[in-house]
Amino acid sequence: MRTPDLYLRSIGVHLPPVVGIETAVAEGRYPADEVEYFRLGGAAVAGDVPAPELALRAARQAFERSGGLSPRELDLMLYSDVWHQGPEGWEPQYYLQQHLVGGDVLAVELRQGCCGLFSALQLTAGYLRPGGTALLVGADNHGTPLVDRWRMIEGAVMGDAGCALLVTTDTGFAELRSINVTVLPEAEAVNDGGVPMFPPDATVGRPLDFAARNREFRKRLIAGDGAEVMLAIQKTLLELVDRTLTEAEITLDEVARVAFPHGRWDDLENRGVNWLGLTMADTTWDYGAGIGHLGVSDQFVALDHLLTVGALAAGDHVLLVGLGAGTTMACAVLRILDVPPEYASGGPA
Repeated sequence: MRTPDLYLRSIGVHLPPVVGIETAVAEGRYPADEVEYFRLGGAAVAGDVPAPELALRAARQAFERSGGLSPRELDLMLYSDVWHQGPEGWEPQYYLQQHLVGGDVLAVELRQGCCGLFSALQLTAGYLRPGGTALLVGADNHGTPLVDRWRMIEGAVMGDAGCALLVTTDTGFAELRSINVTVLPEAEAVNDGGVPMFPPDATVGRPLDFAARNREFRKRLIAGDGAEVMLAIQKTLLELVDRTLTEAEITLDEVARVAFPHGRWDDLENRGVNWLGLTMADTTWDYGAGIGHLGVSDQFVALDHLLTVGALAAGDHVLLVGLGAGTTMACAVLRILDVPPEYASGGPA
């Protein structure tokens, strides 16, 4: 999907303090024998700060960086998440409406897994009219009784964060050149682990354990039931990246950096980097390994980090790639128009 006249005006990030992997090992939370192989640094841990509060703090920073946009002048707010946000029967976007943007804006929660912010961007591209502004937020706090952040995903750990994007149709520091989100329906069961759909996990206290589900799928893969699915995922992802680059009118050689989900390094290398002919140095994996998989926010928090450390300059293109349950795949191309002063002066990540 080509996205003419759609810009990132600003990014806001609230990243809690990082708990190092050594601390997790010392506390018996992370297996000591996996440290060397998986090369993880730690996870951002929000403690008892609710996810909507992480989103609110990120959104406030986005407005502070926006050069004068008012929260009360929004045309759209989309709130993306992957994990429970607060009381059942309550919607997290209402918290931001109460404390920041007011009640006149269309505000919707999106549950699109780890590709949620990509879906929000695509919906925004179809919704905004000239002069319009949208706030896209993503937030998760995984520190709950049904999640073991240190062992839920083999080779990765779960971090917490709030992320906010202000998207406009007139001007910004980066131009969204193209975005695409697609679903491979035949891979819907990749992450189900054979767990019953009813009653839902949270209502019966069943923990979320992707490591166990992945082991179950690998058994099916060895038995021959999943090989075609994996080939279809590879084919679909490569086609998606190629289409998005073509719509952005660039080639992969013209991309300065690539941001993937913050997953295990060997999966990324074998199922993403190698497929595209990249190297790990082309990606933001090293940064992600130090803060954990943030649910919906990985690629956009990584973009903020690249700007903060001076790794991007005007004219650079950034490729963002998303993979999520469903199986959902997403891809976007951004062109940096100007590095905002808060980054040029060494602003906070």
